[in-house]
Amino acid sequence: MQDLNLLRVLVAIHECQTVTGAANRLNMSQPTVSQALSRLRDITGDSLFLRGPQGMSPTAHATHLYRECAIALHRLDHALKADEPFVPAKAKEHFTIALSDLGEMTFLPPIAEALASIAPSIRLDIVPLAVHEVEQKLKLRQIDFAVGNLKKIDPDLRQRDLFEENYVALIRKNHPTIGNTLSLDEFLANGHAVVNGASEHWQVSSLATVGGPKPAQVHIVLPHFTALPFVISQSDLIGVLPSRTAESFSERFNLRWLPLPFVMPNFKVRLLWHGGQTLRSDARNWMVEQMSDILQNFQPCPYDYHRTPEELS
Repeated sequence: MQDLNLLRVLVAIHECQTVTGAANRLNMSQPTVSQALSRLRDITGDSLFLRGPQGMSPTAHATHLYRECAIALHRLDHALKADEPFVPAKAKEHFTIALSDLGEMTFLPPIAEALASIAPSIRLDIVPLAVHEVEQKLKLRQIDFAVGNLKKIDPDLRQRDLFEENYVALIRKNHPTIGNTLSLDEFLANGHAVVNGASEHWQVSSLATVGGPKPAQVHIVLPHFTALPFVISQSDLIGVLPSRTAESFSERFNLRWLPLPFVMPNFKVRLLWHGGQTLRSDARNWMVEQMSDILQNFQPCPYDYHRTPEELS
């Protein structure tokens, strides 16, 4: 049984890419996992994992062992637990979810609220959403899920459409020059606070496509969305952001949102995960359904974003 636990350690390190992550997943101490890795190295005569900037990189032999062991352990666990289904109320799973800062502020609160009542011992580790790294991290099992303006390319990954989203303008409630509607002239005449570096969202370069020869003026460029509602609440600047986040900010920061005075394409928010069989497939599949139910029922702004600005006026 001890040797079997060594194989579990190998699988966990391969999927988590860190000793600390493997220890958390297996509910072991970090020294215990390190000792197990040392024993594995002695038994196999191979380094198995090498430290690098992205964590513990597996050797070719470690990857070969992982492929064989992951499948075997999955089947063994299913055989041993044939009459012991996954029970959310008793589960102590750890899931790593990649979210943008918008996702952290908008999606994480309802997820946390729901899990607190149905699976109180589940732990969520939230990491930044780097769009260009998502697929690789999912394949390496460095993250379990990613939520955002994403679209999978790799056939080994799975995705689920959660909802369609649109952009709106966010301003302070007592804005001195903007009333109940926002015209294109008003949009261009007022200064803007923009988040740069959010490659999947509206940013500085987006303003260049609006207004023709007289583009909107950018007054503040922020590295992330966290500060945006504070800036807008204490200035006359305009921010452009997804409607669900705008609705959330409006309630919390005494702001209001308005439809944009021009048509912008909608985008889909998706949930991505790795579809392969692992020791945690039952828990992962349960979590997919929970996150889907929670976020698909997330209420949008009461505004028909399929209509044109002329129809809205």
